[in-house]
Amino acid sequence: MKNASLDCLQSEVGEWSDKNFPDDLSYRKLLGIIEELGELAHAHLKLEQGIRLDEPLTDMKKDAIGDLIIYLLDYCHKEGLWLTDCIRLAWSKVKRREWRKRMEEENEQ
Repeated sequence: MKNASLDCLQSEVGEWSDKNFPDDLSYRKLLGIIEELGELAHAHLKLEQGIRLDEPLTDMKKDAIGDLIIYLLDYCHKEGLWLTDCIRLAWSKVKRREWRKRMEEENEQ
């Protein structure tokens, strides 16, 4: 089962991207993801450090997160993938991991 709104958004992003950047390759979307992740890390770090609080750091975090998702949707579009399928596949694996139990077992050894 797909998430209609996320799939719809991916279709919209794909159409927009095809119209505006018809020759872009998927790796350019990866570069955008890296750039936006850096912006998110920057804003988070400054908030954690308690510096540059005169900057709109929370808004910067929100913008970076939104841009990350848009780049991921566009990357998936260019690669012929659906982000919802990728999320479900990863979640089906991650949710079975019992990190606390594993750490306790490793500490007992």
